[in-house]
Amino acid sequence: MRNVGTSARLPLSGNAALAAGALVQLALGIEFALAGLSKLLDPDFAIQLEQFVAGSPAAHSGILAPLLQDVVLPHASIVAQLATSAELGAGVVLVVSAIEVARRRFPSPIGSQHGYEAAVALLSACAAVVVAGLSATIYVLEGGGLPRISGGSAFGSPIAIELLLVPLALGIAWLELGRFFALRASRA
Repeated sequence: MRNVGTSARLPLSGNAALAAGALVQLALGIEFALAGLSKLLDPDFAIQLEQFVAGSPAAHSGILAPLLQDVVLPHASIVAQLATSAELGAGVVLVVSAIEVARRRFPSPIGSQHGYEAAVALLSACAAVVVAGLSATIYVLEGGGLPRISGGSAFGSPIAIELLLVPLALGIAWLELGRFFALRASRA
């Protein structure tokens, strides 16, 4: 049985799952939008990025070392601008899309379907993949490896936050891609 105000589009558990996904998406979006804004306001970010990459374990050995030495370090200011734009842009897209997912949980007219929703869902899936890529890149640059059990992490997290953000962002990308296909199918 459905409640009078519940849409026939989804079972109640689907609404709860989408709402939970929107909450995670909102948190990721805020995190990356604030990080992008912080980088935008930091006049020395390009220099700091260059120093961070130059001092990272990945820049000295491993599969990424040639790329970091030959492409990233000589063009640190361009990479800094790209990183800032990617974080800020992806963060804003995730926040807007999370609000859009939440809006759809309301009854009509507020929750009515609009033609732009499929495009927003696809853009949000792409933004989540960007967030996952940025998080994974930072983790690799920091010399991160696989999570492990160690006495040294007894009072800290055994999984670095950068690594934890990767599956969260990929999960949001999966949800948004599914939402894109569902919205596209419903418009056809």
